[in-house]
Amino acid sequence: MSGTDPIALPRLVTAEAVSVRVPFRRPLLGATGEFTHRRAWLLRVVTEDGREGLGEAALNPFAGEVTTAALAMLMREIVPALAAGRMPVWSELAGEGEPGRAAMAAVDGAVMSLAGARSPGAPASAAAAPLAAGPHPAGPLATESATPSPAPIPVVALIGFGGPDAGADAAAQAVDLGFETLKLRAGFERTTDQLVDRLRAIRGAVGPEPRLRVDAGGAWDLETATERILAMESFRIEFVEQPLATRELAGHAALRERTGIPIALDEEIESEGAAGAALAEGAADVIVVKPARVGGLAATLRIATAASAAGASVVLGTYFETGVGIAAVLRVAAVLRTAAVPRAAEGLRAADRRWSGTRSGGDHAHSLATAGILAHDLLRVPLPIERGRMAVPAAISLDDAEVDRYTLERFEVRG
Repeated sequence: MSGTDPIALPRLVTAEAVSVRVPFRRPLLGATGEFTHRRAWLLRVVTEDGREGLGEAALNPFAGEVTTAALAMLMREIVPALAAGRMPVWSELAGEGEPGRAAMAAVDGAVMSLAGARSPGAPASAAAAPLAAGPHPAGPLATESATPSPAPIPVVALIGFGGPDAGADAAAQAVDLGFETLKLRAGFERTTDQLVDRLRAIRGAVGPEPRLRVDAGGAWDLETATERILAMESFRIEFVEQPLATRELAGHAALRERTGIPIALDEEIESEGAAGAALAEGAADVIVVKPARVGGLAATLRIATAASAAGASVVLGTYFETGVGIAAVLRVAAVLRTAAVPRAAEGLRAADRRWSGTRSGGDHAHSLATAGILAHDLLRVPLPIERGRMAVPAAISLDDAEVDRYTLERFEVRG
């Protein structure tokens, strides 16, 4: 990554970082564990003309104290640098590993959101195109500009762990609300028949048209995954996400040879290097990229380019961030749709040919409808979901009272 590419950072009057701890509405269960809250750093920058940019740095929820402390140290270094008009050196942040990538995503989000903000009292037409192309500290954003009002982004409805009846009811409700893609959380079933019963009930409730994904969260071994994926092939599954544990690239490659449903990797994709290794091993048809985890927009675009070259696709996900982080991923999704890189959906359609009943055309959904998992998304106006789609926000603002409620630490530097 280059740390020398220029960027026109507006003159700032203040830069602030806020460490927050927001509880989940209920403990978030995964096949490999459970956690009860989301810790993150919010980055807020304000320009001389009153425009506000917001970004978020979020680590793996299971990150240890050393990693958490390293991110805190980086945020304390970044804030005064931004206030003085200096962008971080991207190559140096990349060298810091997970904390550096999280900090990159926060700066990336704040700078991107400034483009969509407008000065207080200015007419709406004064706002810049929220995703205009331009120089970027980690490389060019794109060679095509997004439109001032990008089309809403299709998103996934999550169907949690539960019995067949509960799954069928949740799926039917989601389809009634306009969701076209459902994701079933799996991994806790003791037998293949239990998973098949859930899938049968869901398909019985929603019919053949809605796209259906299965997320195993790395819970299966190769033999179990093979048995269960073969058993679900009649249910029109779009892809199976992370069937095996991380670091099992050879196993995922073998699974692709044994079964006919596309394989997606999520937890495996912690960085550009990890994505490249998965693609080189032939371990995935679909790469699930969380911009907060890989370092923001430019890293996501490079992964999308590499995936398309390998005949794979990219779909986006959140890291269970607050509304600040979700807004940033929506902007990335809009750029990914229009950027001068191969369309991600084209790669996914190539993967789709591995199973029958493919529907061509249209956008594939991203896993971004996660704000409701938190006790509060920390935004003054929540990001709406309408008919299974989320609008790309030109600007967002914090609910300062809620931020104060969940704040652990904050510091501010004036420009």
